[in-house]
Amino acid sequence: MDYDTTNTSYIDKRSSSMALASLVMGIVGLVMSCCIYPAIIFGSLAIIFALLSRGGELTANGYGKAGLILGIIAIVCGILFLAYGLFVLFVQFGGIEGYLEYIEDLMEQSGYPNNYDPYDFYKSYDFYN
Repeated sequence: MDYDTTNTSYIDKRSSSMALASLVMGIVGLVMSCCIYPAIIFGSLAIIFALLSRGGELTANGYGKAGLILGIIAIVCGILFLAYGLFVLFVQFGGIEGYLEYIEDLMEQSGYPNNYDPYDFYKSYDFYN
């Protein structure tokens, strides 16, 4: 009896499903690369699944390779978007304090209440007319 044929089919099924999961996570990570944290999370999962799909072999199948490449691209894009956001934050506003002051000024200009004055919800709307 040849026991290796049944065992390899189970390993092949497992590694092909891991490779497919890697591809899906890589695509989702790439699509969500403008949202920094999901890109890094899904890209990392794509890399992990691609490495697990090898199943002890030295080479991976096509889906595993594509998932690995897309995962790496998703992580790089997420890091680039993070760096760009921090660059804009420091150049445009001078840091997080400047950004928070800018938001406070916008809220004051638009008439939102501040923390120091009591706000009456009913005063802002004229329910009787």
